[in-house]
Amino acid sequence: MPLNDATRMSEIGVARSTARPALGQLREATGRVVGSVFYGTMLKMMRESSLKSQIGHGGRGEEAFAGQLDGIWAERLGEASHRGLGEVLYRHLERQQRLMDAVNGAKGDGA
Repeated sequence: MPLNDATRMSEIGVARSTARPALGQLREATGRVVGSVFYGTMLKMMRESSLKSQIGHGGRGEEAFAGQLDGIWAERLGEASHRGLGEVLYRHLERQQRLMDAVNGAKGDGA
């Protein structure tokens, strides 16, 4: 039975509305990955750098909790980076997700 244009449009609207939460989760996951892999590594390398001074050094407390602080900073930087590396990675993954959804939708129509 052929579908009319209104039925097809409503199906497309349903597919898009169900894709939005998945894409929101994809953006969050991308931010976490960029934060932990890129910013986390950068902050760790900065802490291990030989370019340290006695000015502004937090002592033993800073040494003990520096890893936790770096983890929090990396997470926040990843969440806030909607430009640059995070955005490029998100757009690439979003495009792949949409292609996979289209292929899976086409397979479901033929069954």
